[in-house]
Amino acid sequence: MHITLLSSYRATLIPKDLDHSEVHGHAADGKLPTIQLKAASADRAQAAAHHTTGLAVLCVDRVGGGE
Repeated sequence: MHITLLSSYRATLIPKDLDHSEVHGHAADGKLPTIQLKAASADRAQAAAHHTTGLAVLCVDRVGGGE
């Protein structure tokens, strides 16, 4: 049996109605929505965030330590 440890991640999302030219400005101002989730890797966290919300993911950051 293989046990995979999960880490906590915060995914920054891009709302569908936000103009592409405004994404980085909103990100710099902290105005984009985020969700927190647990996953085995940042790539899996990004995929899970997109699957869960249906939104594009700007970035994924690991938060805290592994649990």
